Amino acid sequence: MRVVPILMVTAGLAGCAAYQAENPALTEFPGIQAQIQGFYDDNATEDDWTCNEVQLDTIDKSKGARQTATQVVIAVTYYFSSFDESMRQGGAQCQGFNTRFFTFDKGAGGQLSLVSMTGPQRGVGG
Repeated sequence: MRVVPILMVTAGLAGCAAYQAENPALTEFPGIQAQIQGFYDDNATEDDWTCNEVQLDTIDKSKGARQTATQVVIAVTYYFSSFDESMRQGGAQCQGFNTRFFTFDKGAGGQLSLVSMTGPQRGVGG
């Protein structure tokens, strides 16, 4: 009966390895995922502004797009959703995949601070 727990552990490790393979930037720069999700949730809009209150549900892929001595740019492919509470009154229900670029400044000691993202944003021209 010990086969089942071993299979569960093996499947879990395989899933973790697959996630790390699809997200080398999140693995290389610990702590940026929370910054990305928070910044996106606070600022992003989707679908030509018809979805202006969206949330980032999952990061499916991430990779370093550019790195200099002072900045790191990460390309992130993600799944978003927005379920407007006023659906009966014509509210929007949005969901889908998209890709944006997130720019981080490098601080002393190598820590990263998110400073911008591409794409349409509330209060920003895009």
